[in-house]
This record gives sequence, C-alpha cells and structure tokens, in this order.
Amino acid sequence: MNIMHNKQRINVSGYRGLWGESLNKEVVVLYTRALVSFLKEKYPIPKILIGRDGRESGPEIRALILSELKNLGAEGIDGDILPTPTVLFSVRKYEYSGAIIITASHNPIEYNGLKFVNSKGLFTIKEEADQINKYYEEEIEKYNKGESPIITNSQESNSNTMPNFLREHTDKIIENVNVEAIRAKKFRVVVDMINASACVMDPYLFECLGVEIIPLNNIPNGKFGHRPEPLRENLLGTEKVAKESKADLGFIHDPDADRLVVINEKGEVISEEFSIALAIENIMSKNQGRNIVLNLSSSRKGEDIAIKYGGKCFRSKVGEGFVVEKMIEYNAIIGGEGNGGVIYPTINICRDSFVGIALILELLAERNKTVSEITNEIPTYFIKKDKWPIGMDLKEMYSKLKSNFPEAKVDEQDGIRFDFPDNIWLHLRPSNTEPIIKLFGEAKTQKAIDELFEKAKKMIL
Repeated sequence: MNIMHNKQRINVSGYRGLWGESLNKEVVVLYTRALVSFLKEKYPIPKILIGRDGRESGPEIRALILSELKNLGAEGIDGDILPTPTVLFSVRKYEYSGAIIITASHNPIEYNGLKFVNSKGLFTIKEEADQINKYYEEEIEKYNKGESPIITNSQESNSNTMPNFLREHTDKIIENVNVEAIRAKKFRVVVDMINASACVMDPYLFECLGVEIIPLNNIPNGKFGHRPEPLRENLLGTEKVAKESKADLGFIHDPDADRLVVINEKGEVISEEFSIALAIENIMSKNQGRNIVLNLSSSRKGEDIAIKYGGKCFRSKVGEGFVVEKMIEYNAIIGGEGNGGVIYPTINICRDSFVGIALILELLAERNKTVSEITNEIPTYFIKKDKWPIGMDLKEMYSKLKSNFPEAKVDEQDGIRFDFPDNIWLHLRPSNTEPIIKLFGEAKTQKAIDELFEKAKKMIL
C-alpha cells in the first residue's frame, strides 16, 4: 500500500485519525519505527512504555506497536490500559527512554491516536516532533519502495513483572495532600469514568482518600457512556444522577484522564474553567507570591487568584507541552489549561485529572465549604468559545483584527490575542488537532462578550 497521499504528521498534540483510514496499520508501524530511530540517538536499546485509553481499537494498535518494538530490538513495556498522566509519571519514575500513548483524547469513539513521550516524561516538543517526522518520511520512502515490509509477531504482555504503575501514581498523590482532612469529611462523590482509562485508577484513589463514590461508566471497555469531550451538553445524564443522588459533588474524566470537570453540590456541571481555578486557589493560598502559567485561551479566573495572593500569571501557547515549558522557565508552582487540565509539578508535571480531584477535595475539606461557596468567591467572567472550518487566510484575519482593535494589547505567540480594558480578551488561533479555527473570549458580562464576538466575526467572516 502506498501511503504517500496521507500528509498528516504528528505535532505537539500527537497524531489522531479515524482508525482504519487516516490512522491505519501502516501509520502505526512506521511511526513506531520513527520513534525508535529518534530514541536510539541516545539509547542503544530503548525502553518504551505503552499505555492506552481503553478504546476498542486500542488492543490491535497496542499489539502492532509491541510487535514492531520487538522486531526493532527495543524493549516494550506493556502497561495496557493506563491513564495518560500515569504513563508520564511512570516514565519519569523509572527513567524509561520514552512512551507511546494510544489515545485520541476527547475525539469521538471511532478515532484513535498516538502521543509520543520523551525521556523526561514530557510530551515531545516541536523540535522533537519534527525530528520524529523526519524519520517517518524516511520510513515511508523505504516502505513505498518495498524495502521495509511490515511483519507482525505475537507479543505477550509482561504485566506480571511490571511495577504497579497505578498504585505508585496514586501513592504520590496521597503523599502530597491532606488526607486526614479529606477522610474526616466523609465525602460522597459521583464519578463518571466514561468507560475508559480512569476506571483502572479511580477506585484505589478514592479508597485511599476515604471517599464514598457513586461510579458511572466504570468498565474500561472503551464504549463511552456519552460523547467524550467533557462539555456540559454531553454530560446531562451524569448531571441527572448527581442531582438524584444528592452527592456532595462530582467529577467527570475525559477518556485518557488528563482533563477534569466538576459537579457542584446542587448536581450542576460547572464550567471546566473552574477545575484549574479551584486548584490554583488551593495551592496559591499556601504559596503566596509564586508564579502560575495558563494558556492564552484560559479564563482570567486563575490569573485573578494568583494576583490576589501576590503572584504573577504568565501565558503560554495552547497545548500542554507549551504550558509545561513555560512553567519550568518561570518556576511556576501550578498551572494548566482552562479545558479542565490541572498541572501541579510537585506531584506530576502534566495535566492530571486525579491530581485535580485530590486538590479540590483538599480545598473543600480544609475550608469546610461546598463547591458553590468557593466558586462564588472567585471573580465572575463569561467565557465564549466558537470554531469554524479554516477558510480565509489566517494572516489576513489577524491583520484585520489588529487594524480594528488599536486600543488592545496584542499577544501573537499563538495566533493572536487581544487584551482590552476591564479584563476583556479575545483569542483567535488555528487548532492543534483539527482543521478548524477557534475563537475564545471573555468579559465580565455576557452582553459584553457577545457584542465583541459579533464585532470580531463581522471583520473576518
């Protein structure tokens, strides 16, 4: 099969595609070869951890990768179903050469994908992705010439001899939160695991925290209980259970468990922007004057909290790797993304929904308050998000907006962001994972952000 027509390549968000189409056996095997070539620049026999998010296509992709690693003389460590943050934590702890995570994150069930992890336990940055893509191009050329056929072997899991990655990740969380305060509250919590990777870790985590759970979608078979992106319109069934159960609060994971959404004590799904805001409130109140990092599309809530406690907020490009890079640069105590991604390097320097859960429970327990009581203390903003297929030239869009918003402070590190007086902002950028343009914005009133969106879209559409 000639695969030259497929122009898709990995970026900082990895590679996602429809299984059997834009993501197929050839892509998986040739990218595995490319990653091994990249890692062999430093490691003669790379040790590569493999984890997956539970999707039904995952076992077939996992088998292809493990088989190819064996053919290439690399050591494949078969973690099978593992949350993405657990894979990253484990690469650092055991000093593996890297990892491949089989996940399409919040994409629909028919998708799957590959995320590559470097020896630091971080997602590959742009320069690393570029180098892997260079090796991939070479593998395509050899394959299309018939010089490098795909040969699959059986590969048995060596899970019986592996560390208990899930327990060790959980134990690290437990060591760094006030477990006694959480246990004393005897929380009763709804947890939606979406039948994916959170299922293999949540029961042990909540047991350690002394929390009674009402589990939903807790079989890791990849048959998602609802549409996987953790937006409120996809979570109405979970919200209904939370209201009927009269739980103290609730948590919802995405398929690879790096994003977290919170349900308040009224059984209402609250904005995913609150996940990082609540975690920042907890950590900054105990570490005043420290820096935080948020991406350019995240709410001002976290920034206002940091300022309240004498800290500074730095903004990064959108994408976990960019946030982490800037957190290291500015020695940030905490950071993340407004899509529900909490990054707390004391425990795990990546988006980690389990860390988010523990920090939020600790905050509620130590202050003896409900979710609503704390969120009501956080400044109110109205955030708006829109997206559409790429059509008009992006540079032309940016130019039109700049000429029409001369009063705004401009940030062009990722698309273009405008900061106006009174904490109003607007951010236009291309997606890292889809052929679309995204427009984000926020203001203190719904009317103000609606008017700004209407004005901006008239200029560029």
